[in-house]
Order: sequence, then structure tokens, then C-alpha cells
Amino acid sequence: MREQRIVGIGQMATCRAPDRLACLGLGSCVAVIFYDPVLKIGGVIHALLPKAPANCDSDEKYVDTGTRKLVKELMAKGAIKERLVAKLVGGAQMFSNLSLSISDIGKHNVVEAKKTLKELGIRLIAEDTEGNRGRSAYLSTESGRVTIETAFAPTKTI
Repeated sequence: MREQRIVGIGQMATCRAPDRLACLGLGSCVAVIFYDPVLKIGGVIHALLPKAPANCDSDEKYVDTGTRKLVKELMAKGAIKERLVAKLVGGAQMFSNLSLSISDIGKHNVVEAKKTLKELGIRLIAEDTEGNRGRSAYLSTESGRVTIETAFAPTKTI
């Protein structure tokens, strides 16, 4: 029987087939999703902010440090970095009517995720990012497919 684990803001998780991982209510947050198709192991980080402060090296609420920490955890569980593929979901502009410094935080999260993946040498194979609507993402470790439910839009799979 498969289980589904919900990954909350500032959290990360890994699992193997047949279990699933879910990020609910991604607004400006970004889900960085990894999958090793041979081991059928996956991991998700639900990051709130793009870049960690200088004195922080492994906090899951930041895209850069959290992504690196998740890759290390997947490799410790047997995943091969060269086999890992990544998908991104989220990074919406949820505060467009506000003139605050955080109004474009979603875009910054996506940019930082892509930069970190490039630095790690991990291929980004699909994304559903930016826009102005919240989403939820569900990773199937059986297939590596990510199902995305977006407010007021049809469900899609990447």
C-alpha cells in the first residue's frame, strides 16, 4: 500500500516507490523535485526563500542550501547524482498588488533553483513555474511524474 507524505514549507523529504510526496499550496514558494529513475527514489524540498544568509549552510527553507542538502540525502540513500533529474513547481507572483520587496520573491526562488541545479550538474527536465496562481504538486515515485493542481485551471502532469 502506498503512502503520501506532505512536505510543508521549509521541509524536505525523500521516499521510494510506491510512495508519493506532495507539496500543497505552493504560492511564491518553489518545490524542487528530484527523481532517480533506476532506484525509483525521489525527493522534494518546499523552499520559501531563494538564498540562505552567509552563516547558514543547510536550512531547508532556502532554495540554495536546501537543494544541496536534499541531493546529499538522496545520494546517501543510494541515488546516483548523474541519474538524478529535476522538476520545478511554484514560484508564483502572489503579491503583485503590493509594492514590497517580496513582491517578486517567487521569480527569485525559480532563478535560484535553476542556478543551484546548474552548479550541481543536475538536469532540469520540466517545470511549471511563475504566473500568479497557487499550485499543489504530487510526485509519483513509481513513474517520476509530477501531477500539478492549479487553482482555476486543469490538472496537468510534467
